[in-house]
Formats: sequence, structure tokens, C-alpha cells
Amino acid sequence: MPRPAALRERRLRHNVFLRIGEEIQRRAGGARPPVALHVGDTWLDLPPELNAPLPEEPWAERLSRYGDTRGEIELRRRLVPKLAERNRLPVSDPAEVQITLGATGALFIGMRRLLAPGDEVLVLSPQWTILRAVARAAGVRMVEAPFFHRLAAEPGGDLAAWIEPHLTERTRALYFNSPNNPTGVLLHRRHLERLADLARARDLWVLSDEAYEDFVWSDAGHVSIGSLPGMFERTVSIYSFSKSYAGAGLRLGYAAAPAGVIAAINPGQVGVSYEPNRPAQVMGIRGLARREAVVPRLRAAYREGLDAALANIRVPHLEPEGAWYLFLDLRDRWTGLDDTAKLERMAAAGVFVSPGEAFGAAYDGWARFCFTSELPDLVAEAARRAADL
Repeated sequence: MPRPAALRERRLRHNVFLRIGEEIQRRAGGARPPVALHVGDTWLDLPPELNAPLPEEPWAERLSRYGDTRGEIELRRRLVPKLAERNRLPVSDPAEVQITLGATGALFIGMRRLLAPGDEVLVLSPQWTILRAVARAAGVRMVEAPFFHRLAAEPGGDLAAWIEPHLTERTRALYFNSPNNPTGVLLHRRHLERLADLARARDLWVLSDEAYEDFVWSDAGHVSIGSLPGMFERTVSIYSFSKSYAGAGLRLGYAAAPAGVIAAINPGQVGVSYEPNRPAQVMGIRGLARREAVVPRLRAAYREGLDAALANIRVPHLEPEGAWYLFLDLRDRWTGLDDTAKLERMAAAGVFVSPGEAFGAAYDGWARFCFTSELPDLVAEAARRAADL
């Protein structure tokens, strides 16, 4: 580990997302301002239902005091029926729920507490960009298995054959995100059953990132792998208010697992922030109480963005069954270009997207297009501009 003097001149790494942000700011006042679709965010404000108090809120009193390190009991009580009915998980007690600092926090404490330093997490790739930083901070090694673009091309393919070459004697966990960020590909029940067979055969933990559970656009529906036979005891199922309630700024997520697993990961939460943000949890309770008003409205707004993108895009892409993204196939024009050249292409086209290599080493030449981060009219314009990438 570095000594204090070794870090005196260290600067924050200037990654491609920071460079994109600077380029957007530089061009914002021009005659043709760029459309920024490189961040997986929402154009909507925080739903008003989360700010409006319920008729009675005893849990919203004395928020200046410390609370339960597992999360507010009222929030966990309300999540139990949601997890049991919607996700079909065998959850019956608030002790099987841990509230966290976003889904990011749930992944970090899950890796940190269930795995040993140097253990490997096999990741079905492409994957969410921040996962590598999470794994590094948790002290574990992330191994990518190129997967979702293959599944899109061959839904009936041999999943085990794609995954097993990346397994080693150090593999202790399997991570995947479904519906997938960045591809929009959905793992159907038959796919999850194959992954469950592999996890049981190899005695692996499963970290199931289900942040986009409420945004499935096909008729297949969302399935939680922890609901399959023999999987609940080895699965940490992870969810987020950032997506389902347009509340990324709340930093509110949660994990569901057997009570013993929650007891094992809870000290990780204590070590990070003692407890999750209590005022944010009050907003989470309000959101859950008004779920039937909030979530359908968000789905309808984002569906407009998806329809606008699909009606105007002329770039090859994977067809999204869920999540907030089109994964653009620019390999015939982007492969081998460095970040600067890609930035120049985006600036000239007037639309900024996320370069594919940020989501996995095998995805140079791809790009992620987020259709929820701007109004549908702007998304339509950005889709037309994407032809110039």
C-alpha cells in the first residue's frame, strides 16, 4: 500500500466520462447544442409522492437520531410483501432485508463480507461501468465473461459453454444484471435456470443485480433467480430506488437474502456509514405506499423515450427487452479508435453516448445510448444524429 508521501501529487483519473462532460459543457452554448445520453439517468424530477407525507408517519420523527443499521423497520416491513409477491422470493421477515446506500452499497458490502481478498467474481459482460471500482474497493478480482451480445444473437445457446472457460479455482461468486445495463438484454427463466445449475454445481454465491426490474418491455416479465429451487440461500438479490422511483440522488437500495446472510453482510454497512440515510428511507416508505401511482407513470414516460429512439435510430443495435438503453454496434467504424477520436466523432454528430469498452474489455466498437436521460423529442433527435457517429 502507498505511504502518505507517495500520494501527495495524485490526481483524479481523467476518464472518458469526465472528458465527455467537459466537452458537453464547452459546446452547450452553441447553435447546435449536443444531446447528452452518456449517463444512465432520468429526465424526470423526483416524484412528488416521495415528498408528500403519508397521513401518519411516526417513523419520520426524530430523524436527527441514529436508527437501525439494517434500515428502518417500517421500510423493511413494507419490502417483505413486495419481495414475496413480486419477486417470488421466500422472504417472510424484515430480518431478511438490508437497506443500503444504493444498489452500489449492497454490491460492495456483499462482496466485502461474503468473499475473501483475491477471490474472483465471474461477471456476465458487458456490465455496469462502476462494478469494477466496487470490486476493487472490496478487494476481489472481477473476471469478465463476454455474454449478453451472444445471448441476444443466440437465445438458445449453450450458456455454460460461454461461461465455464472463465471459471477458475478462485471463482467464488457469479454476478449479473438483468435486465442488463448496457445492452437491454433480459435473462428469461430458462436462462436463469441454467445459471442456477452452474451456481449450485460450483457452490457459488450469486449477486443478482435487479435494479431495472420494473422496466421490462417484452412480455417475458422479470424473474428473480433467488426464487428458483435451491437458490435463495446462495443469492443476494439487489434492488434500487434509483431506477424504480427516479430517485438516484437518494442513494437508497436494498438487498434480500436469508437472515444469516443479512447478518453476515450487515457489518459492512456499519463500517461504511453505520446506517443508511434515514430521511431517504422515509421517502422510500412513501414511494412504496404509492407504488401503483409512481411506477406506471415512470414506465409510460420511459416507454415514450424507447419508442422515439427505435423510430429514429438507423444504427445497428441490440433490441432491448428491458432497462433504459440501446446498445449500438459501431464496430465497423469505431473499433480501434482511441477516446479522443471517439469524442471527436460524438462532438461532430452532436450526440454523446458511452463508449462500449467502459462496460467490458470485449466491447470496443460498441456504444450505449440512454433513452431516459432526455425528453423523448430530444431522444428522437439524438437517434437521428447517431447515424453520423
